[in-house]
Amino acid sequence: MAKLPLEGIRILDIGTRIAAPFAATLLADFGADVIKVELPGRGDFMRNIGPFADGYSLWWSVEGRNKKSITLDLRKERGREIFLDLVEKCDVVVENFRPGTMEKWKLGYEDLAARNPGVILTRASVYGQTGPYSQRPGLDRNGISFSGLLYLTGYADRPPVRPGIIIADYLTGVFNALSIMIALYNRDIQRGGGQSVDLTLYESLFRVLEHTLPAYDKLGIVRGRSGNRLANSAPLDNWETSDGQFISIAAPGDQLFPRLASAMGRPELVDDPRFASLPKRAENSDAINGIVADWCKQHTAEEIESIMLERDVPVARALNIEDIVNDPHYVARESFVTVDDPRAGPIKQPAVYPRFSETPGAVRRPAPALGEHNTEVYRDLLGLGEVELQELAAEGIV
Repeated sequence: MAKLPLEGIRILDIGTRIAAPFAATLLADFGADVIKVELPGRGDFMRNIGPFADGYSLWWSVEGRNKKSITLDLRKERGREIFLDLVEKCDVVVENFRPGTMEKWKLGYEDLAARNPGVILTRASVYGQTGPYSQRPGLDRNGISFSGLLYLTGYADRPPVRPGIIIADYLTGVFNALSIMIALYNRDIQRGGGQSVDLTLYESLFRVLEHTLPAYDKLGIVRGRSGNRLANSAPLDNWETSDGQFISIAAPGDQLFPRLASAMGRPELVDDPRFASLPKRAENSDAINGIVADWCKQHTAEEIESIMLERDVPVARALNIEDIVNDPHYVARESFVTVDDPRAGPIKQPAVYPRFSETPGAVRRPAPALGEHNTEVYRDLLGLGEVELQELAAEGIV
């Protein structure tokens, strides 16, 4: 196998759930040596959440891939000492405990930096390491709520609806991976030192809320829920088809709308004064969206997609996972990878992403069993002997 771009970078993943561990997984996919530190006897939360295949978490099979697993109790003094020995040999530590937890264990950034001045510590939490809410408990849903995203999601006349996935955790994981690469660049290329990075679930989402803040600041607009539509664009929606599927058509612009009108066999709509420009269509969105909705109900999703693509109108069916697995585009681009997992057999997973022309990533190993790499890490990396390892295990430290 060709050398991967992040080989030589060693990361200690002491997080749980998603926001910290997902960042480590992303970098492990490109060659970083990630050592997952888990509590003896219990392991990461993700091991114990379904869906399961014969008792094995399929979620863990994805998020644990390309990592090594060791067990270590950081709450015990000997466990703390061993952890600091590991920090000396690592570039990055990722954690997402409630702020103050690492300090309580005497493992805050200053403690880590005293042993390794070049270490990078990324810290993910719902509200951050500072501020009046830093000590509040919280999970992904709370980050979505506090960020302002939940208030915008759903229909105006109904309660807010959570996005379909734990988006705050995963997006924070992406920002986390980005921050690690920036910090490594600063340390290794700009000749800076190590540093800590303060990431929050709410700010990860707040950063991508489009125009919401400046529109309030300058115009006093309090943005609300608008379902599948946008206040300044039409026609735009997810429409039901005659065969009970849903399809998204995006043709609000002045170049796209005539194509849509032609595709529906309604070229006269272009000359209708209600729809003569984008602002006019937005002003009369109920009317134009209703016309498109009626037309879609008369055709199957396959027919609509074919007609729209013939006229070069942006269109896509709302695919479920069965559709995705059988879709020729996904297959042609190899958007899946099959991982041979010793506990569950071959498992389809999302392929390594992003795609690089010269330095692609790879799935090198399946998700590890709990403590699978204890001997390798403790003996080969730290030089601990077999007798000491047995004593540490007997004391519940590893």
